Amino acid sequence: MQLSILSTLNYLTSIPLKKNHEGSRRILKHAWTVTIFTLFSRILGAVRDLVIAHVFGAGWITDAFVQAFTIPNVLRRLTAEGSMTLAFLPLYTEIRERENPHAARKFAAKTLGLVLAATTILTGLGIIFSPQLVYLFAAGFASSPEKYELTVLLTRVMFPYLIFVSLVAWAMGVLNAEGRFAAPAAAPVLLNIGIIGAAFGISPLLDEPIIGIGFGVLLGGIAQIILQVPSLRKVGQSLKPQNFFNDENIQRLLKLLGPSLLGVAVYQINIIVLRNLASFMPSGQVTHYYNASRLSELTLGVFAFALTTASFPELSRHTASENWEKIRSTLRFTMSTTLLVVLPASVGLAIAAEPIVAMLYFHGAYAWSDVQITALTLQAFALSIPAVAMIRLQTALFYALKDTRTPVKVSLFSILLTGLLGWWLSQSLEIFGLALGLAAGTWFQWGLLNFFLLKETELRKKWWPLRSSLFYLLASGGMAGFTWFTSGYGLWEKGAFLFYNWVIFLALLAGSAFLYVLLLLIFREEQVLKMANRLNSKIKQL
Repeated sequence: MQLSILSTLNYLTSIPLKKNHEGSRRILKHAWTVTIFTLFSRILGAVRDLVIAHVFGAGWITDAFVQAFTIPNVLRRLTAEGSMTLAFLPLYTEIRERENPHAARKFAAKTLGLVLAATTILTGLGIIFSPQLVYLFAAGFASSPEKYELTVLLTRVMFPYLIFVSLVAWAMGVLNAEGRFAAPAAAPVLLNIGIIGAAFGISPLLDEPIIGIGFGVLLGGIAQIILQVPSLRKVGQSLKPQNFFNDENIQRLLKLLGPSLLGVAVYQINIIVLRNLASFMPSGQVTHYYNASRLSELTLGVFAFALTTASFPELSRHTASENWEKIRSTLRFTMSTTLLVVLPASVGLAIAAEPIVAMLYFHGAYAWSDVQITALTLQAFALSIPAVAMIRLQTALFYALKDTRTPVKVSLFSILLTGLLGWWLSQSLEIFGLALGLAAGTWFQWGLLNFFLLKETELRKKWWPLRSSLFYLLASGGMAGFTWFTSGYGLWEKGAFLFYNWVIFLALLAGSAFLYVLLLLIFREEQVLKMANRLNSKIKQL
C-alpha cells in the first residue's frame, strides 16, 4: 500500500517546480497557525450553536439572543477588526520600519488609550439606550412585549463585550505586526468555552436560562484579554494606555479611519435593515439566517480569513518599502491559495447543504422544517463565499496602500444594491431572499473592487492566478457531480442518530475532498504539487 502511494505521488509530482518564495513560506507558516486555532474555535463555535439549538430550539428566545448579540458585534466592526485593525497595522509597520520599534510601541500605547476611551463611552451609551437600539435592529419584536424586553435585557448584559473584543483586536494588530499570530488566533476559542460553560454552569441556576449565555459572553471576553498579555509583554509592548491627544500619528490614524468608519457604518446600516426585515418574518427566521451564516463563515474564517490575516503584515511591509514586485507576488500567491480552498467549499456547501444542516442541527427542539429553511439559506450564502474571500484580501491590499477611500466608495454602491435586492426578494422568498440579495451584492462589490484595483498601473502585471483558477473551477465541477450523487443516498430526515447517515456523510466529505485533490494532481496544478511533494518526502522518511 505504501509503495503504491509512493509510486503515485512520484509520478504525479515528477515535474520541476519553482522554489518557494520566502514571503510565501512565511505567509503559509502564519496562516497555518491561524488556521489551526480558528478551526478549533469554529468547531467549538459549532458546538456552542448546537448546544443553544438543542436547549432553546429556533424559537423566539433564541431569536432574542441572536439579535441582542448582534448589536455589540455591529459596533465591534467600528472599533475592532473591521476598521481599527486594518488602519492601525500599516501605520504601526511604517513607524517601526522608518523610525524604530520603540516609536511603534509608543504609538500602540496611545492607540490603546483611544480604543479604551471610545469603547467605554459607546458601552455606557449602549446600555442606556438599549431599548432604542433593539427597536432599531428588530422593530418587529415590539409586537411581542416579552420578546422585546428579553432582547433589551440581553443587550444590556452583553454590551461590555464591546470593550473586551476591541482590546483583543488592538492586541491582534500589535502582535500580527510583530509576527506573532497564535494568541490572537486562539482568543475566540475562549469565547466559545465561556458560552458553553455558562450554558451548563450558569443557565440552569437562573429563572431565565438564556441570560446565562449572556454572562458567558462576558466571561469569554475577559478570558480573551488575559490570553494576550504574555505575548504582548514578550514583544515589549506596554499595557498602560497613553495620552493620545495632539499626537501626529494618532491624527494620521484618525484620517485613515474616517472613510473606513463611514464605509463600515453604511455596511452596518445595511445589516440593520436586513435584520429588521427578518424580525417581521415568522418566528425562527432570524435563527435560520444566523445558523446558515455561521456555517458559511466556517470556511471563510478557517481558511480564507486566516490567509488574509497572515498576508496583511507582509503586504504592509512591502508597501512601506514600495516593492511592487513583492506586492504582486504576495497578492497572487494569497489569491491562489485562498481560491484553492474556497471554490470547492462553496460548491460543496451549496450542493450538500441539507445533509450538512441535518447532521449538525436536526435534534432536540430543532425541527425538520427548520433544517430545510436553514439549508436553503445556506445555499444562498455558499454562492457568495469566493467573492467574500477575495473582497477581504483586496480590501486588505487597499488598506496596506493606505487607501481607505476606494473600499468605502465600492461598499456604498454594493450595499445599496444588497439592501434593495434583499428587500425585494424577501417579499416572496423570506429569509432565503435576504441571503440571496446579500450574495448578489457581494459579487457586485468584488467586481467594482477589481475595476479600481486595475487602475493602479503597477498591479496590472501578473496579479491574477488565472491558470490555477481555471484548474480549481474544473476540479470543483468534477467534485460537484460526486457530491450530488453521494448525497442522494442519505436518509437525512432521520438526522444524526442514524449510523447509516454518518457513513454516507463521512464518505461524502472524504470522497469529495479526495476527488478534488486528485483532479488537481492530474492537472498538475503547481500549488497542489508543492504540497504533494512535501507529503511524498515525509512518507519516504517513514
